[in-house]
Amino acid sequence: MKDPDFMARAIELAKKGRLKVQPNPMVGCVIVKNNKIIGEGWHKEYGKDHAEVNAIKNCKKIFGTKKALKLIAGSNVYVNLEPCSIENNTPPCSNALIECKIKKLFCGTLDPNPKINGKGIKLLKKSGIETNVGLLKNQCIQLNRIFFTNQKKSRPYIILKSAQSLDGKIALKSGESNWITNSESRKNSHHIRSRVKGILVGKNTAEQDNPSLTVRLSKNELGLDKGESIEQPVKIVLGNLNRSKKVSKIFAGNSKIIIASNQLAKKSRNVEYLKYRKKNFLEEFLQDLLDRNISSILVEGGQKTLNTFIMNNLFDELVLYTAPIFLGKESKDALSIHSPSAIKKSMKLEMVKLERFKDDIKTTYYNNNL
Repeated sequence: MKDPDFMARAIELAKKGRLKVQPNPMVGCVIVKNNKIIGEGWHKEYGKDHAEVNAIKNCKKIFGTKKALKLIAGSNVYVNLEPCSIENNTPPCSNALIECKIKKLFCGTLDPNPKINGKGIKLLKKSGIETNVGLLKNQCIQLNRIFFTNQKKSRPYIILKSAQSLDGKIALKSGESNWITNSESRKNSHHIRSRVKGILVGKNTAEQDNPSLTVRLSKNELGLDKGESIEQPVKIVLGNLNRSKKVSKIFAGNSKIIIASNQLAKKSRNVEYLKYRKKNFLEEFLQDLLDRNISSILVEGGQKTLNTFIMNNLFDELVLYTAPIFLGKESKDALSIHSPSAIKKSMKLEMVKLERFKDDIKTTYYNNNL
C-alpha cells in the first residue's frame, strides 16, 4: 500500500462517526509501521476520545501496551484533519502523538478552527516529527463540509430539500402534496435527516402539513448498534407558532423545539422562543443556532422559506427529488425567485451527485466552494 491508500483508509474510518460527532469534525487515524497497519481508530462521538487516541488504544489492544508503544515509536500516522493542539473535552491529540514518538505525520488538511489552524503541526515539528500536509486534501475537505462551513462562515451547514414534479411543482392548488415522491425517496430523505442537527420549516408548512420532523428509520437502517440511540434533530420553525391541534406532531413528546420570530418571546419546558427585532433576522438566527451546537440544518420548508434562503444565498447544498408526474400550471411552484438582469449573473450551482429511487431522480448540488 502507498501513502494515498492509508489516507483513504483514514477517510473511510472517519465516516463511521457521521451520526455522532457533530459539532466536531469526522476524523479517522491509521498508524503504519513497515508498510503495515498496526492500529486504527476514529472519532466515535462528540465529547469522547479523538481518532488519534482511539488508534493508539487499538494498537495497544492488539499487541499489548508494551509492544504497542515500541511499534508506534518510529511509525507513520495518517489522519485526515490536523491533530488538535488545545484541550477542550479531551486532551490535545498532538501531545499524544509526541509522547508516542511517532516518526512522521501525514495530514490531509489543516484544521480551519483559528484556535488550532497550523498550531498542531508546529508542535509536532518542534518535537522533531516530520509532517506532510495536503495528502488527498480535497477529499478530506469535502468529508467535513459541515465543520469547515461552521468555522469559515460562522453558521450551520445548510441543506435545502424539495420534492417536486417534472414541471417544478411542490403541491396542488389545494395545498395537497402527500406524496409527490415514492417511498424509497422518502426513506432516503430520512437518512439526510439523521445526519443533521436540526430540521427547519416555515410557520405555513408547519400549520398546513403538521410534520413530525423526526428520523423514522430503524437502528439497523442507520447502521447503529443495538446499544446506541437514535439522536433526533432539533425541530426549528421560522414564524410565530403556537401550540394547537394543527401542529400537534411538532409539539409531541419531549423533542427540543426552537421557534424564531419577531413576536413576543414565550417560555416552555422543551420549547425555546427566540425573538428578533429585525424583519430579516435570518443571519442572526443562524449564528444563534450555531452557538447552540446546531452545526447543520435541513430546510424542508415550502416555497416562501426556500426562496428566503436562496435569495439571501444562505445555503450550501440543494437536494431535489423529482417524480415522473405533472401537476399543471395552477399547482404551486417549488420556487418563485427574482430573475437576474442577465443569464451570466444568475446563481450557478455544482451538480455533485445523481441518484435514482425507482422512477424518482435525486439530484444533489453544492453552492460555493470551501
